[in-house]
Amino acid sequence: MKKILISFFSLSLLFLAFSCEQERAFPEFEDLQYGSFPRRLSFTGEYFITNIATSKITFKVEFYDENQGKNVESYSWAVSYIDRTNNGANNRPAQTIRTVNASQFVTNPDTGLPSTTIEIPLQDVLNLFGFSANDVNGGDSFIFNATLRRTDGKVFTSVNTNDLLEGQPAFNAFFQFRADLKCTPAALAGTYNYSTVGWCGTTQTGTTRLVATSVSGVFNVVSPDAPSDPDAADFSFGAYAACYGAGSTLPGGNLQIVENCYGLRPIGLSRWGEDYWYNSVTVDGPNLIIDWENSYAEGGVTTLTRTDGTNWPPLKKG
Repeated sequence: MKKILISFFSLSLLFLAFSCEQERAFPEFEDLQYGSFPRRLSFTGEYFITNIATSKITFKVEFYDENQGKNVESYSWAVSYIDRTNNGANNRPAQTIRTVNASQFVTNPDTGLPSTTIEIPLQDVLNLFGFSANDVNGGDSFIFNATLRRTDGKVFTSVNTNDLLEGQPAFNAFFQFRADLKCTPAALAGTYNYSTVGWCGTTQTGTTRLVATSVSGVFNVVSPDAPSDPDAADFSFGAYAACYGAGSTLPGGNLQIVENCYGLRPIGLSRWGEDYWYNSVTVDGPNLIIDWENSYAEGGVTTLTRTDGTNWPPLKKG
């Protein structure tokens, strides 16, 4: 960085030597308008909607200007929310989430320049907008933009910073980034006890099994006693037996459960062409409660209880 200023200064002297008797077309070096920029040194982390408690982004910058970074007064970040799931229906404008003043800077031992490390947990971002985990979805984005203020009152952002400063590795001017919400798949495959109150008001209990398919996040509901028999698969979790009697023909068809960022929903149709939907999905420790319905006005409230001694992840209606 110092070499750039020295070379520029040398060129200015050379220009003066050849034009001292002429009207100068360019300003003197000392009259040039100076700027400052934050140089990114490191950047780590991602935002996982399925692991909010530990998701965070951390980055380190050092500040550079004609006074070895000492003309930087503050460095702040604002974040906005882009609701890509609902075509922007719940977008949120930018709000400031971090501000670091010069008094908080530390000296980078490698360069002697002022520097700072900023950590932004996902929970802090959600709190800023008053969001819970149910208010955002995988694939939505948080857009971060920085503002650098100098002691002389000048302000620099990505708007008035040259693209070369932001794009060239030698400078890495750090004024903006995007953090998309990502997901880790929920571990749903397993054998579970069910208790279902059918639309007729009668309760039926039994055992069911969720089996992962070759498509990530898609599960078949099968009978533990006959996992390869599609006619034994009970997508009603006992409601048909409760309301139509033991031995009733089960829904069949190509009904499946889809999990996406902990959101659950049924897909496919029964053997009679009925489609299914979930009115609500809630978790209470080892119990997963699904309030479901189909287009034939059948429905029920099913509780799936884990048999492995663990709790369900924070599943919700997808």
